[in-house]
Amino acid sequence: MKHGYILIVLILLFSSCDHQRVQGVIQSELQVDGISREYLLYLPDNLPLNAPLVFVFHGFTDNAESMMNWSRMNEVADKNKFAVCYPQGLKDEQGRTFWEVGYSFTQNQHVDDVKFVTDLTTYLQDKYELSSENTFATGMSNGAEMCIVLGCKAPEVFKAVAPVCGCFMKSTFDSIRVIKPVSIFMINGTGDNTTSWEGDMDGAQDWGAYLPVRTTFDFFVEKNGCTQVAIDTIADVNKNDGSFVVSEKHTKGINGNQVWLYTVVNGDHEWPGSSGNMDIDASTEVWSFFYLFLSD
Repeated sequence: MKHGYILIVLILLFSSCDHQRVQGVIQSELQVDGISREYLLYLPDNLPLNAPLVFVFHGFTDNAESMMNWSRMNEVADKNKFAVCYPQGLKDEQGRTFWEVGYSFTQNQHVDDVKFVTDLTTYLQDKYELSSENTFATGMSNGAEMCIVLGCKAPEVFKAVAPVCGCFMKSTFDSIRVIKPVSIFMINGTGDNTTSWEGDMDGAQDWGAYLPVRTTFDFFVEKNGCTQVAIDTIADVNKNDGSFVVSEKHTKGINGNQVWLYTVVNGDHEWPGSSGNMDIDASTEVWSFFYLFLSD
């Protein structure tokens, strides 16, 4: 038993000295402001030094493991050699997991998720020798809204963000006085009954007031100073999903930034390729967008 214990310790020490020997899904936590914050990290086999890091945020009441499973971002990471982190949100007073994005019923929770994520970013970059330049964020619903918050409040950390079925809460929008340009790729459905395409400026859905999709998109187009636009309809390869996708890409922005919107016509509150629209795979499309902004 004693020799076995020593052997285990040696294996762990050896593994910690060479991050390339660590692969697969790692479940861990980080102390931030005295709170233990959990996350999952996926490291593909033979991940090179200075690989990109992509954060994927779960939705309201969901969790990191579920988001990892149905987004299938790990498969995209395997093909393209980047690390993926799935952070876990804290629970509100009713036991529901959330990200602090300005919902009317979470603002009294006093949670600083921006600090958690930025601290976690630095920690992972250092520990696993990931790129300090190529860090990105995507997410679903409440997780998408977390991406928008990060794009506005931590653009020096996140080179680009890609919110799926998310919105811009008015409380967050009003709190932002100056934002730096940041590339953003939005995917929203016109038939989404949770994140309404038309927004909810009266707060009738009880989330709190939030901006229409088009208003949010136009805001980022203006902030990024994009001067060229291309609009196209993506091939409707699946006739049974009841929807199709129109792409709108604004390019030639400040620092080469781009602002994209994929409108899923008749699309609901779903992650394309996993459920709902099957003409595109959201995870693949998101990585293709991020890939445009990789630094050497």
